[in-house]
Amino acid sequence: MKVPEAWSEFVARAPLLQTEQAVNLPWIAPAVITAGVFAVTWVQAQFALPLLIVASALDRYRFDVAGAGMRVEHFVFFGVALAWLLGTRPAPNRLGFSRADLLLVAYLGLALFASWLNAPLLRESLKFFALMAFGVAMYWLVRAIALGANAFARGVWALIAVGTAAALFGIVAWAVYPLGVNLGVQIYALDNFTTHSPFGTLFDSNTLGMYAMAATLLQVTLLVNAPDTALADAPFGKWRFRGRGWLLAGTVVTLIAVALSLTRVAWIGLGCGLFLVVLFSPRRRWAFAVGGAALALVVAALVANSALAGASGGIAELSFARVLTSRSILFRLDAYVRAWNDFLLNPLLGNGVNVFAQNHTSPSGTRDWISNFLLMTLHDTGIVGLGLLLGWLGWLAYETWRALKIATGMLRAMLLALAIAYVALFVTYQATTVFWLGFNWVYLGMLRAGGVQVKSEKRQATS
Repeated sequence: MKVPEAWSEFVARAPLLQTEQAVNLPWIAPAVITAGVFAVTWVQAQFALPLLIVASALDRYRFDVAGAGMRVEHFVFFGVALAWLLGTRPAPNRLGFSRADLLLVAYLGLALFASWLNAPLLRESLKFFALMAFGVAMYWLVRAIALGANAFARGVWALIAVGTAAALFGIVAWAVYPLGVNLGVQIYALDNFTTHSPFGTLFDSNTLGMYAMAATLLQVTLLVNAPDTALADAPFGKWRFRGRGWLLAGTVVTLIAVALSLTRVAWIGLGCGLFLVVLFSPRRRWAFAVGGAALALVVAALVANSALAGASGGIAELSFARVLTSRSILFRLDAYVRAWNDFLLNPLLGNGVNVFAQNHTSPSGTRDWISNFLLMTLHDTGIVGLGLLLGWLGWLAYETWRALKIATGMLRAMLLALAIAYVALFVTYQATTVFWLGFNWVYLGMLRAGGVQVKSEKRQATS
């Protein structure tokens, strides 16, 4: 089966309205964004967390400051943090600091020290270090704002709504690309044909696939775990389709985006997450149904992309080739070998952050990247740094597990949804890490806030 020649000729002639993967904002954008979110948060503090979550889905848009690229989420963070801190004047205990936070501080200190020791271009390492420090600050702010039952629930619903909206925009971008309009589409060239996958408002197709995957798991977990009465009243009650209807619709949208992103690691993460849903949820047939739908959508996305590619050969053959192509896998494995060899030069403290990009070039001629989270951490901060970071993540996992054992009702369903979504994200980070992007730390902050809220409600119930 081939694409009709008339359609292929139309696509070939269509003038593409190309946009760059990273969109540079005009100089006035930082001031307008920061002032706008400050005003909104100052007037309505409950919008602080949703604003941060919306900003985390806009990491494609940036502004150059002294050679460093700052994204929309940075400006939103500054405006929200300033307005929230000045407006609410939270007590120190409201900020939720714990002794475990010292592990994060120690890790940042080690990353800075290793970079100072070993970085060929210290300025480039400091840029990435600032990104890391911002992630930790985002975690602290999200955790503090989300403390409280209403704030925590608002954050979960915002993650679902924003994830679905980002997925829907990605679907639209994919659909209009053959018509000559590029709203955020990534081209992948094989030997004899090309396919296109959307990234929309996010950094690339992998990021969109992972973002939509996490939103899918949030919704599926709530579908099969949330109490019926809680969903009937949760914030869509005045609409004709309540709770489960909206979650089902959102799940379909995010599943389609995961499929169209052609992100294999997101498909793997989705499979791991659905396995956990089946393991921990009473309505297992729902999880199996979503898994079947996900598989069908992945196949449909491959067929659709292969049909639009218009290459010689059958659609089934092209789809199979798109899944099994090893070019990107070989590139990653080559980078892993070089990263491991560099790690062996400084195994204890590492080589410093972003040093691999300073020393190595990818096959495309750009600075190379270590896409595996564990290997990247080993290379940058050594065995000590990996121990500190995994120690902190292990503490958070333990605290979340303890909270899930005593949580009940809608609070448990939401915390379980966040936990399953994050486990799936962490699986994807072993092939395509976005650990230091803002949305990763939004999820971590929400997880911690949910655990604290469970303990708070337990204390109130027993007092």
